[in-house]
Amino acid sequence: MINGYCDERFLEAKKIFEESIDSGFELGCAITLEVEGEVVLDLWGGHADLDKSEDWKEDTIVNVFSTTKGMAAMCLLQLVEKGLIDLDAPVSNYWPEFAANGKEAIPVRYLLCHKSGLCGVREPLDQGSFADWELICSELAKQEPFWEPGTAHGYHAITYGHLVGEVVRRVSGKSIGQYFNDEIAVPLNLDFWIGLPEDKFLRVTDIQPDKPGLLQEILMPILSKLPRSLAPGFLGMLLDFNDPTTPAGAAFNNPKMSMESGEMEANTSKWRKAEIPAANGHGTARSIAKLYGALAIGGSRDGVHVLSPETIEMARQTESDGKDLVLGQIHTRFGLGFMLGTKDVSMGPNKDAMGHGGAGGSLGFADPDNKISLGFTMNQMHPGITAWKTATDVADSVYKTLNVNT
Repeated sequence: MINGYCDERFLEAKKIFEESIDSGFELGCAITLEVEGEVVLDLWGGHADLDKSEDWKEDTIVNVFSTTKGMAAMCLLQLVEKGLIDLDAPVSNYWPEFAANGKEAIPVRYLLCHKSGLCGVREPLDQGSFADWELICSELAKQEPFWEPGTAHGYHAITYGHLVGEVVRRVSGKSIGQYFNDEIAVPLNLDFWIGLPEDKFLRVTDIQPDKPGLLQEILMPILSKLPRSLAPGFLGMLLDFNDPTTPAGAAFNNPKMSMESGEMEANTSKWRKAEIPAANGHGTARSIAKLYGALAIGGSRDGVHVLSPETIEMARQTESDGKDLVLGQIHTRFGLGFMLGTKDVSMGPNKDAMGHGGAGGSLGFADPDNKISLGFTMNQMHPGITAWKTATDVADSVYKTLNVNT
């Protein structure tokens, strides 16, 4: 059963959302879409548990993984607007320990656009270590980059948040979770946190891992026995993901996160309470759309300033573009902390929209050209580029109905 509001112009979009649940593709999910700051879709449905005994409710919240990266970027960019951070100044100006191992000249800008070469931690880490802020920041500060900073880009899956967040902490005196809460979430009355308070736990739906396929069950055990030289291209990329000494392996498998049903790290209290600003924001689709809605209409709403029009425009200019050193075969494009569209990664029909997707399927974006914003949350993870299918299919339908420029 689908609940919520749908402007009658977008009944086809509602149908797409409903079919994603009825078909079993989604277990439970929610979507909100705004046009010119007005809500035109605000829907939720499905179930909050695998047994389908609990409905997804209007106020159900969920971990949105890397969708959180956009919120982290907004925090740092606010400090840039206030004149407290210079994007082209060395990170070490604000975080002196960061200068170790040849990193003294890395500018703050590189942290936002995945060019710093610090896509993962080199030293072996115990499971759950990303919740230890001081440990991760000290390891990143003392290690050398995986590649020469500025010469290429590679997705900083988890470390992005610690790098950006530590600069925010050093400059503002607040953890990035506290900064986001004080300066953005509370003023806008958002249901979104980086570091979830325990009194919100009862509203959280667990994430369900995607089902193991042919790749995980059959191919990977075989591939893991091959020398790297005999596994070029896509097969080599898969091996790299499982080797923590490579950029891809360090980014995603040091430490290796438990993604098994019943043991999923993202469903633990430790994960939810921690501040992991690249990966553990918890919130609602409505709040994601509301926040990005502010960016879509000029940067302010309800008397609350998020970012100026000039900063928004600067943030969606291309800083990194091309083959991703961590994601291998995937073409990624980044602005200042925000994903931008490519043939492999969709931020909606407009390739110049700005936002961020999360592992498994969550998505948030702002399209300032057409004054459109979207927030989507779900609890059934999907692999690869199929992850964002529900959100992008709904967005495609809305854009088609509006007949706007893309």
